[in-house]
Amino acid sequence: MSTVSAPGKVVLWGEYAVLVGAPAGVLALNSEARVSLTPSADANWHFSSEGLPSTPAKTAAEALPNSPQSTFVALTLNHWGYEQLAACGPPLRIHTDSAAFYANGQKLGLGSSAAVCTATYYALCDLTDRRATVEEALALHRQWQGGKGSGLDVATVWQGGYVHFQNGQARRATLPDGLHWQVIYSGTSASTRDHIGHFEQWRQQGDTPALTDLATLSHALCEDGLTLTRLSDYHEALMALDQAAILNIFTQEHARLGKLAAASGVLYKPCGAGGGDIGIAFADDPEGLANFRQQAAADGFLPLDLEMATHGVAFQHRQ
Repeated sequence: MSTVSAPGKVVLWGEYAVLVGAPAGVLALNSEARVSLTPSADANWHFSSEGLPSTPAKTAAEALPNSPQSTFVALTLNHWGYEQLAACGPPLRIHTDSAAFYANGQKLGLGSSAAVCTATYYALCDLTDRRATVEEALALHRQWQGGKGSGLDVATVWQGGYVHFQNGQARRATLPDGLHWQVIYSGTSASTRDHIGHFEQWRQQGDTPALTDLATLSHALCEDGLTLTRLSDYHEALMALDQAAILNIFTQEHARLGKLAAASGVLYKPCGAGGGDIGIAFADDPEGLANFRQQAAADGFLPLDLEMATHGVAFQHRQ
């Protein structure tokens, strides 16, 4: 019947600062999640996934299942007042493909949950003749995450491109000409929820000048423009926050990548909550960035072949 795609994302700057109302710069990536809805071959609803490790499941139309790949479906439909799948129409097979967010069985940290949930929400809206809105997508994803997070991932996935996100709102921005970037997988996975939870505990203590400095630099990057100098200042402030709050953003892997980048005249920083997953290198010299990529790969890290996704969540196929 239909296939909906949604891009991945990477936080360029503004992580943690965005949780206290400062802006963040986020880039949608062409690692896409796809959610397909096709007619069922029998009287049951079927759920399957590729990428996310899970066991295929089926359920009668009178009930919602409790399988990992159907939890967001159940949450969304229950939020709308659907207690039974039968109310949505004939049985379907809902297949989720997030393989682009994994490598060698490891989750890369490119925003797969936001992409999958946003694509699923969009497809369910079409199925039930409901108008899809980013506000509702944000609310549902936040509920699914237990009330945590800023929403920047869903807002970016919804819109695509390079965006400035602040207080639940995303607006398109433009990357500067001549700024080159490279996303790198550090080789270790990180738990965003654990990092955010630890950050909130630290923030409640009240003495947070490092966070104030980070927020100030985030505002500068938004209002005055993205430059390597401002990114370097932001990088230093993020390191200061890491030390003050003991967040372990700059792991040994990220520290090693930072040294390789510096040797090539490139600026490197972890992305998002840090502590693993991915980082990004910036340079105004493409040769220096290419050298860093080569050195990082030789050192066992995984450079990712990614480009900016110019579109957000959308139908790939609709019938």
